[in-house]
Amino acid sequence: MTASATSITSSLPTGFDPNRTYRAAVIGAGSGGLTMAIGLAGFSHEVVLIEAGPVGGDCTNVGCVPSKALLHAAAHSIEDPFGYVRAKRDDLAGREEVEMDEHDTIHFLRGRARLTDQRSPHVVAVARPDGSEVEVRAENVIICAGSKPVEFAIEGMPSERVLTNETLFDLDEIPGRIVLIGGGAISLEMATAFRDLDVEVHIVELANRLIGNDDPLVSSTIQAALEARGVIMHIGTSIERFDAATNTVHLADGDQIDGVDYALLAVGRRPRLDGLGLDVAGVDHSPKGIVADDWGRTSVERIWAVGDITGNTLTTHGANAIGRRAVRAIALPYLLTTGSPRAMPNAVFCRPEIASVGISVEEVASKNRAGRRRYEVHFADTDRGYTDGVEHAVVMVDVERFTGKVLRAAIVGPAAGEMIGLFTMAIDHGIGLRKMFGTVHPYPAYAQAIGKLVDDFARDTYPALPKEWFAMIRGRIFDRFRRRVSR
Repeated sequence: MTASATSITSSLPTGFDPNRTYRAAVIGAGSGGLTMAIGLAGFSHEVVLIEAGPVGGDCTNVGCVPSKALLHAAAHSIEDPFGYVRAKRDDLAGREEVEMDEHDTIHFLRGRARLTDQRSPHVVAVARPDGSEVEVRAENVIICAGSKPVEFAIEGMPSERVLTNETLFDLDEIPGRIVLIGGGAISLEMATAFRDLDVEVHIVELANRLIGNDDPLVSSTIQAALEARGVIMHIGTSIERFDAATNTVHLADGDQIDGVDYALLAVGRRPRLDGLGLDVAGVDHSPKGIVADDWGRTSVERIWAVGDITGNTLTTHGANAIGRRAVRAIALPYLLTTGSPRAMPNAVFCRPEIASVGISVEEVASKNRAGRRRYEVHFADTDRGYTDGVEHAVVMVDVERFTGKVLRAAIVGPAAGEMIGLFTMAIDHGIGLRKMFGTVHPYPAYAQAIGKLVDDFARDTYPALPKEWFAMIRGRIFDRFRRRVSR
């Protein structure tokens, strides 16, 4: 062994051997990477976990954890809300890093990884913080490199006034007026938090409605709720320029917003593909992410990809779900890798909350109208909604006639993120509204809105079972024919 090799090895984690072939090398210590590393370690496999940044990835450091901490701090009038956020974030990240450093079968390696063209075993080159490079040999490589916010310049606006989720939580002072660019989850949650902090909030959304991938009723309900709280909407327009002399944002529709302190870019995310050596290793990818199936398998045998890097999911629970499937496929290769993932719910923790599960809005619309029904119940029409003065809240569900099979469900309202679990379980286990009839919900819980919805389905279905059965059959025949024609 050369002197240089000895110095490099001595700076590596205790127990790590660059000449050994490990069961897996995991690139990225975010939610997907931690799921993979901890999961495989639970099967007594030794794993190398490679990370260049903070442990916990986006979720712990710039996403789910700090955003929910800010929502909590703002709602409870905590002094120094951004200090509170950073304390929560740093504490959790620190504990996660210690856990990885001290793990018996996970070798936590600091550095930036890239794939090579070597296989059997796969070789991953890792550029270390001290400028050295070490190779990791592994039977399997799992890429969990995550995503980053879409960024663009705003004409005339200094870069220090333009925020993303990666810089937002480093603010020291509460702004007086902020513009949130985009009408998706990040903007809706931050609009909620900043209004609680008494900040003047403007949302600028290019599309003709908020949260455009969800149901139009979801969009209109949450817009009405936020406007009732004082959020100012600019829908169907975009920012043209910023006048630094007056701190004025000029919009494409001719409107303007004066006295702006910051603009938050929240128009989407893109996978972190640069520098991974995907082309060298022959891994299929596109600007949308690494091409991977719902077990995490890529175009190269024993190279896997999980989480945001694939573009298949942009949520922590989505990365965890696919990660668990990939763990099973690697650790228990004798089991068949067949079947689809469980239903994947989504939630936005604005106020009121938004949650949904099931097939997409477009897929629902493509199904034969004669074979499906929609049911809606507004929280205001429930006793709990009445006592709490809930005005802008609704639960809606699209179902198959006769069986009540849940196609898609969406909730806007208090505790929506908790309530959606009932519909998620119904989809996973084939429990239609017909089987849910008679289920008892505690009075006066918000979940009674679901009970009322099921009652409406029962009133339509039970008095006309033959008619509903034929409608279901017609719908299924139409959908089967449509799928055959579209192939």
